[in-house]
Amino acid sequence: MTQPTYNLVDRPWIPCVLRGDGSLRLLSLRETLGRASEISEIVDPSPLVTVALHRLLLAILHRCYGPATVDDWQALWEAGQSDARIDAYLDQWRHRFDLFDPVYPFYQTADISEEYAKPISNIAPEFASGNNATLWDHSTNTHFRALSCDQAARYLVALQASALGGLLSYRKDEKEHKSADAAPLANSAVALVRGDNLWRTLLLNLHQYDGEEEPFPNQRDDRPAWERDTPTRAGDREVSGYLDLLTWQSRQARLFWEGDPERVTRVAILKGWQFPRVGYRFGKETMLAFRANPNARGEQDPWPPLGFQEDRLVWRDSLVLFQSIHERHARPKILDWLARLVYDGILPPAAALSLELYGLASNQAKPLFWRHERLPLPTQYLHDESLLTQLQIALDWAEQGKNVLNHALQLLAERQLVPYPPPEGISRDDRERARQIAATWGAERDYWARLDLPFRRLLEGLPKDTGVIQPYGETLMPQWAATIHRAARASFDEVTRSLDTSGRWMRALAITEPMFLARLRKIGATSESSSVPA
Repeated sequence: MTQPTYNLVDRPWIPCVLRGDGSLRLLSLRETLGRASEISEIVDPSPLVTVALHRLLLAILHRCYGPATVDDWQALWEAGQSDARIDAYLDQWRHRFDLFDPVYPFYQTADISEEYAKPISNIAPEFASGNNATLWDHSTNTHFRALSCDQAARYLVALQASALGGLLSYRKDEKEHKSADAAPLANSAVALVRGDNLWRTLLLNLHQYDGEEEPFPNQRDDRPAWERDTPTRAGDREVSGYLDLLTWQSRQARLFWEGDPERVTRVAILKGWQFPRVGYRFGKETMLAFRANPNARGEQDPWPPLGFQEDRLVWRDSLVLFQSIHERHARPKILDWLARLVYDGILPPAAALSLELYGLASNQAKPLFWRHERLPLPTQYLHDESLLTQLQIALDWAEQGKNVLNHALQLLAERQLVPYPPPEGISRDDRERARQIAATWGAERDYWARLDLPFRRLLEGLPKDTGVIQPYGETLMPQWAATIHRAARASFDEVTRSLDTSGRWMRALAITEPMFLARLRKIGATSESSSVPA
């Protein structure tokens, strides 16, 4: 049987939205980079695929362009498109981008026996396979037969970047490697700065790369995965540099086909390279924000990356994303680089960018949900401490509103259970029962949902809202306080409207509501617009 071939340099596999007509087309690596200025964005239903494809393209750009200096980066920005260096590089390494190359299959390990192969549905967490819950996909192993080669290539790239940790197949003589750590981006909110076309998006995420100190030091023989002659193996090793990190091979993988060479039916996935110690990503990864965990013990990460939480919108952590505070939290390193470009006058000091966050959340290797969120990113947030102070105040007010709402609902439930509490207070059991009742109302989720769009408007408008009394927020901060009041009041009223009209509930409400409104008025009390509507 003839050996199949599917070379990603020339075959279409990257989903791109074209700027001209907004159509979605699959393009090859060569077309995607050569036409990057004509492409609005890369879009895939899986946020894991979307961010992994960007990292792959960034590795190629770093290999071709550096950029070693600010001047190098500026030249690329002003050029507005790629040049002949991309074609020359892809021609040189074309043989390493074939999915089915017998010696160096792209992002795979050639010597994996077919005996370790499983259904192709195992390649991505959204497919129902093995113990995976059916969260997004409604197929099963019994009828999930194949993926097209372009689909398999996208999922393969995402697998290496975002695979969850847990038990895997292992070679017969490597039983000690039956469990693998998670890939570099697993359980993280991966930050991608968005420009007005793909070329600018790539450049806005193209950190200085000098092969020595930037974006992190101690780089040795740094190169992307496809340039390495040594196959991926199971075990710990140090990252040799940023290109190695961007294309890190966290799994030994091998695609298998049968019958139709345009479709992949099975995949073998074994443990690959592992980071040598806990907390290894901090200080290296440019697309993640980190928050210190001073209480970390043993195998706990002292600097875990910011991730998605089911009941917490990512804008509540916007200060962690925008600002680094020594020994507390660190924004993505790519924002430090963009701040330098603003400082040097390369990027406008008031440019309106956006920050996109991609990721999957899991629990004990079980996928729970994934997200793609977008935040406005005016570049003033990268360097203006006064502006960041106002952002901190705005976030604090929102948290205060949540606390006031939750306290009121807890008290409402307590007073319904125990209308006349004794002087020493209600019992611990009654307090817990009240907490459970209040949790069923879902008021906090409703409250944050009401603030979502107004906060994004505040985030975008705050840098422009300059005044005499305070540098930022003279108009918008009072409006934000009033928005918090309305949101908390609306969430409170939504709960109380659902209660019955028995005397016990009405008495509990009569006691709780005035206290709730009084506390709510204190949020942003110096603002003229901070009163709570009756």
